[in-house]
Amino acid sequence: MPAQKTSRKIVFSFQLLTNIGCEIIIRGSIAFLKRAYPDHDLTFVVSSYHPERDRALLADVSGVRVVPMLERKRYVRGVLRKTGLFISHWTPRFASREFKSADLFCSVGGDIYTMFGDALPEDWLGYESYATRHGIPAIMFGANMERFEVLSEAHRTQLLDHLKRFRLLVARDQGTADYLAGHGIADNVAIFPDPIFSLRPQTVFERRKVHRIGINFTPFLLEKFGDGIVDRYARITEELVRRGYEVSLVPHVSSPDGRGTQHDPRSLDRLHAALDPDIAAKVQVWHGEMSFANVSQMLSELDMFVGARMHGCLSSLTLGKPVFFVGYSRKAKTMVDWLKAASPFNDMAQSFCVKDGDKVEVRDIEALIADHDAWAAAGDTPVTVDTRGWLDGLPLWQQMPVLSKA
Repeated sequence: MPAQKTSRKIVFSFQLLTNIGCEIIIRGSIAFLKRAYPDHDLTFVVSSYHPERDRALLADVSGVRVVPMLERKRYVRGVLRKTGLFISHWTPRFASREFKSADLFCSVGGDIYTMFGDALPEDWLGYESYATRHGIPAIMFGANMERFEVLSEAHRTQLLDHLKRFRLLVARDQGTADYLAGHGIADNVAIFPDPIFSLRPQTVFERRKVHRIGINFTPFLLEKFGDGIVDRYARITEELVRRGYEVSLVPHVSSPDGRGTQHDPRSLDRLHAALDPDIAAKVQVWHGEMSFANVSQMLSELDMFVGARMHGCLSSLTLGKPVFFVGYSRKAKTMVDWLKAASPFNDMAQSFCVKDGDKVEVRDIEALIADHDAWAAAGDTPVTVDTRGWLDGLPLWQQMPVLSKA
């Protein structure tokens, strides 16, 4: 008779699940944690502003407990901000008992630690502060790190002290680990691929030439490069259509309120409006329901993905598509460098590349197409990239903390 598993609870930092990357992060992190802790019956606490929607979205994932954000907590947190006690006395927006009873806090998210707004990610410092105050071990999984230099010396010291308190910081590429080491953080750092690879450990690349191209144009490109970037991608789109490619404009993130950097449809509509009318009539803007399953189905029907959303790129790559990573920060380059140099995807290095968003020309995209099409024409047998053995051999599995409070 098999030994009875012990129950343990893991609480995640907040993720907006209309961001498909966030859904990937939650799903992939859960898959990873289930493998890391096979002797435990795990419950995963996911907080949500839209609990009914998110419960339905994650209904196929065992062990998930979606808990609602509480309106009354907003006022408490507001007082803490005004009194300068937000981080040191941080409290979650959801019921505190859900956090206090956890055996592990797992901080997740792609761009949280890239200092958007040139400011500390105070809420995420608060999560760790709360976990530490209540003796709950904290790990971070899959986050990107950059631009610490924009912070004041005092805030940078505060950030580094915060990161050092994590039992484990799991960087998703070598560039991120090197960046942390440059700031004196190395002892608690390990490398493990992005959560998408825990969801899709095996990828098949069919020898199919490129005809259908999906372009992902995001608010981050506008924020980083200004309004002129719209004209650049409008001209790129027009040229691709004129050269015979079937082009769609595809989102990977949406926001319930339709605003901010978390809403691709608005920037895609703006790009579509900037096209020559004759071209615009031939270019479809995808407006389906935003979920990992639906967007994955849409991406699977393309032959190539060109985009700035990291998880849009990685999802397409793990679906066996050539990918042009459009950079708006250093993470695109560090990810592609790592994929080409240190991962099993180096066998398909001719089928993906990266370039800064304001430097991309149509000839760059056509060069990648030419390289991929040459590979596609060189044989009939698909190439399978199987990362399972490689993932199993990484040292992180032995570095995971014991699931118990201090």
